[in-house]
Amino acid sequence: MNETATIDTKTQAGPLIHIRPSFEFSVENMDATLAYAERIERMGFDGVFVGDRMLSDAEAQGRVVYSATMVEVTTIMAAMAARTSRIKVGVLVYIVPYRHPLQTAKVFASLDVLAKGRIVMGAGVGWNPKEFEALGLNMAERGSRFEEAIPLIRQLWSGDRVTLNGRWWTLEGVQIAPASPRRGGPPIWMASFAPSHSLDFNAGFAKPIRGALERVGRLADGWAPLTYSASAKRRISAAQLGQAWDIVQGSASAAGRDPDGIDVVHSDWIYVLDGAGAEERAFKAVSTFFTGDWAEAKNTYVIGTPDQVVEQLLTQTSKIDHKVNSYLLTPISGELDQLELIRDRVAPQLRASI
Repeated sequence: MNETATIDTKTQAGPLIHIRPSFEFSVENMDATLAYAERIERMGFDGVFVGDRMLSDAEAQGRVVYSATMVEVTTIMAAMAARTSRIKVGVLVYIVPYRHPLQTAKVFASLDVLAKGRIVMGAGVGWNPKEFEALGLNMAERGSRFEEAIPLIRQLWSGDRVTLNGRWWTLEGVQIAPASPRRGGPPIWMASFAPSHSLDFNAGFAKPIRGALERVGRLADGWAPLTYSASAKRRISAAQLGQAWDIVQGSASAAGRDPDGIDVVHSDWIYVLDGAGAEERAFKAVSTFFTGDWAEAKNTYVIGTPDQVVEQLLTQTSKIDHKVNSYLLTPISGELDQLELIRDRVAPQLRASI
């Protein structure tokens, strides 16, 4: 295996394969982060994605779920867009309620101009109470703010003048320029669930979670649910993920949208085991941000041989009545061999799975 070998993106079929650098790519190692984005493109993957974190710790119920130092998300997206020419550059997810929708529309339209139409905006409502508190925002209002913001952002991306007398924002004949190079602007993907959730839905989906799934059906171009819980150290079952998708589809139909027009994006953290000492290397990598033991790590993330990784990924989405349009894979280790294993032994099987 070698880095210079690439996937033939002109003839490949099946779902797109995107990569998200793990936490080790941070402010202390920014040159490596940008070089990693270039490598992802050179190796023939379809996109590079980053996360959005305001504070240094992600907390829930008064305890740290994980720690991460991250450069401001649109700053690193701009740098990645400038260092690449073909792959999509995206965020999963951008916390919309933290910003004014005019600011969000302007920033992402500008990014899409810079990237020549390659930007994807994963949009979320947020789940970290401490970040809402630090920003002076009422976390209970996040859903309402989000639902008013997304249509407004789309209108602003069009380049038209926008007037709004909403609950949260009032605009009179406001226009941004340049608009997005795409009339509809970047595609908007939406997540479901959060690292703070137990993902144990044997008693059914609680009203707030059901409401969030219905929101995806009304507003999203793509659905990228979180399938694992770092705090509960478990994964959502395939059956419950399928039930969640049914709610998304029902909401889309009720809103007069085509349910089949919403892309399914399977986002997951993975480690591909290969060769002697692979389990030890995997546990060392996951221990840089995960507090559980080896059994809990395997119960939370997708860890196994190439065939086992593929089987786990396909099983996870087996009850969703829609093809997977994209995989967004976060290698738990940033070592080159993990990218090579994904490219050579995981991606071909995923692409052939349609």
